Amino acid sequence: MFETRFISLFSGKRKGTGVILASVMLVLFLAGCGGGSAPAPAPEAASEDMTEMAEAAPEADTEAAPIEEEIRITTENTRVGICLSRSDNGDNARLLVELRQALALRGFLPENLYVREMTGSRSAQERQVEELLEEGCSLFIVSAVSDKRIPGIADTITQGGAQVVFVNCEPGPEETARWEEEQMPCVWIGTTYARKLACQMSILYDYSGTERGIDFNGDGHVGAVLVGGGREAEEALEEAAGDMGTKLEILGETDSEDFQEISDYMQQIINERRKEVELVLCSTEKSCQAAADGVQLRHRLVGRDILVIGTDAHEDTCTAIINKLMSGSVFTDFYEQASLTACAAKDLIEGNQTEKEIPGVIFKVTEENAQEVLDELWNTREAAEEAAAAAASAEAAGEAATEAAEGSTEAAGEAATEAAADKN
Repeated sequence: MFETRFISLFSGKRKGTGVILASVMLVLFLAGCGGGSAPAPAPEAASEDMTEMAEAAPEADTEAAPIEEEIRITTENTRVGICLSRSDNGDNARLLVELRQALALRGFLPENLYVREMTGSRSAQERQVEELLEEGCSLFIVSAVSDKRIPGIADTITQGGAQVVFVNCEPGPEETARWEEEQMPCVWIGTTYARKLACQMSILYDYSGTERGIDFNGDGHVGAVLVGGGREAEEALEEAAGDMGTKLEILGETDSEDFQEISDYMQQIINERRKEVELVLCSTEKSCQAAADGVQLRHRLVGRDILVIGTDAHEDTCTAIINKLMSGSVFTDFYEQASLTACAAKDLIEGNQTEKEIPGVIFKVTEENAQEVLDELWNTREAAEEAAAAAASAEAAGEAATEAAEGSTEAAGEAATEAAADKN
């Protein structure tokens, strides 16, 4: 009955159109009520249909995609950032020459060495470290401009996921203890002042064994002047004097680092104590040069009536020893220093480096070997200068090539523009 009334509503002037529309509406209504609809397929039939569809579909790749292996860090793919401070005595310039060769012997590739210009600026060096981290360096070799900045540099590098070898600087026992406690991948290769003192005492032992000994004036004790070193140097001297069977008398001490002040001080104390001054022990190379200057101005003969012993020998010191203006000094072997640095770097990336301090190699320089050491210093200095000149030449050539390429591109663009204009 509902169907009859629903259709009759559309009778009249537009009977044909109304019938069609009513039919559509009726079909929709019946579909919504479930009337007239085809019965749903039984579960078994549906299962059969799905099985047929699955069989008809192409077989899916049941094998899982291979997991990409993590790249293993080796000496061949490690990027090494090298940030060395600028040194007046050329230590780091010599070290760099030997370091390149030592790293190559340990398997590091030359193209993976990112060497920054040596600088005397603390902030500039810190920027260099940050830039090298951004460039993907995972290993650093650093000679800090200031020892006080070592903790900050170590934090920046290790927090950036990299490792570091410090050389030609001194972090101090508290900092190396922090590396150990926090398990930081940091290593220091260097020499403590205590080890340098021991080397200086070795020079004294050598002189004590000669015919003249070290008690030049024969008064039964050795009169010494300390230029730097403090209590640590005094204790080392006292122990050495006791071992040599003589007494020690400290005649004077200065902590000045000024060349002229040290020279004047030596002249003054020699004027006051005269032949009582038999030994001058210096804690740095510059202070030793200044002390030797004062001794020379008072016309005292080194090796005959006075000994002047320093540390950290370089060209001028070796020359002074050869010319009998100094008695001896301590030399840091930069050949071994470079080799130790390369070994530590390799061990770090391979997970085999456990020590936080590696003693550098030092030895005494006396009249016997001063010429040999001097020759080595000059040869390495020349090699460093040649390497620097080659690097500057390569950089200049690269800049020239870039400018030429840019000029060629610009000229080609102008020619194309002119050709297009002529065509139009």
